[in-house]
Amino acid sequence: AATITTDASLGNIFTVSSALDRTLGIPSNPTTGQKCIWRWKNTDTAAHTLTLTTAAVPGAFRFGTTVQGMSATPAGKTDYIGAIYNVTDDRWDVIAYAKGYV
Repeated sequence: AATITTDASLGNIFTVSSALDRTLGIPSNPTTGQKCIWRWKNTDTAAHTLTLTTAAVPGAFRFGTTVQGMSATPAGKTDYIGAIYNVTDDRWDVIAYAKGYV
């Protein structure tokens, strides 16, 4: 689907492969302090972007000053996104973004 859904109660590491631009929707069923990693593999021959849902709505992702956003993933490469669920603010705080693994 164009928007990827994640049920956080099913684990802490999620793998997504796609040959198109996609959006990572708001994960459902998080727990306080839960840490998750999303492994995003671009299976196409051109660069594509995984966009995180960052709207000012409950449960959305948010970036800080260290990780400020995401960029296109080169063809055939894998990126990793790490986030912690902050129950007080009801947001997934993106704390890690590593790019370009083969």
